[in-house]
Amino acid sequence: MTDVTVIGTGLIGSAIVRACADSGLEVSVWNRTPERPARLAGRDVHLRATAAEAIEASPIVLLCLLDYEITHAVLDEAAADLSGRLVVQSASGVPDDVDPLRKRVEAAGGRYLEAAILNYPDAIGTEDCFTVYGGAAEDFKELAGVTEALSGKQVRLGPDPAYAKAYHVVSSAFYYAFVNGFLECSAIAESMGVPLNDFAESVPLYDPGFQNTIGVGLGLIARRDYTFEQAPLTSHLNVLNNLAVIAERAGIDHSYLGVMRERVLRAMDQGYRREHVAVLTEQFRSRRAVLHNR
Repeated sequence: MTDVTVIGTGLIGSAIVRACADSGLEVSVWNRTPERPARLAGRDVHLRATAAEAIEASPIVLLCLLDYEITHAVLDEAAADLSGRLVVQSASGVPDDVDPLRKRVEAAGGRYLEAAILNYPDAIGTEDCFTVYGGAAEDFKELAGVTEALSGKQVRLGPDPAYAKAYHVVSSAFYYAFVNGFLECSAIAESMGVPLNDFAESVPLYDPGFQNTIGVGLGLIARRDYTFEQAPLTSHLNVLNNLAVIAERAGIDHSYLGVMRERVLRAMDQGYRREHVAVLTEQFRSRRAVLHNR
């Protein structure tokens, strides 16, 4: 028996294999295309001919496949014995994907943890690795050898596996909001003759403002009282009017700046003036209520 099995050796899976082997764990490996894991073979890394052989070689099985559909297909083909095994899923997906897989694993005698790795593969095995988990406390404790190998911050969020996936969705949405802002700001900088290096140097200056906006905004959203005189909603409109025009001139179609301006205008039509920009959350809540009542 080996200590852990990794199913899927893409960028994430390969990084996990290396981190586990480097920490002294003995690893079984299988990938749908056998050429890929060949470069990982070594004293503590054992290539298995089939998914079933790999799964049955270890008490802990890490599923590092692209998505849940592929994961189900691999488990269908493998028909492996999951009795007593701890199965940890880290595929891309949404919370609704989690329960069917959890039930499948448990029906086959296994135990289930959901994992979400919130960093690039090259951070795995370093102090920059951040992974969240959902599932039973005793199962997370059993995973200690793997979490120590991954290093960094390894956090169990609670007993519900789907919550870890929900957390990942929210984190990913924030990440892409940042990426979109970065890309659009780079285009605007180029169009206005601002060197990209100068733009990059300006970003850290806003860090305290980002933290303050999130801290203040979340408190107001929770209370649903958005009164905020330091930067009322009206103060955002002129800025967004100018930025939306600049974005258009920079060649950016469907800019988030234009979308933000329209949301501010809609809120002002609803009578908001002296409120924090977080009041726009009420538009999302209203639309969500309509969708849920259909």
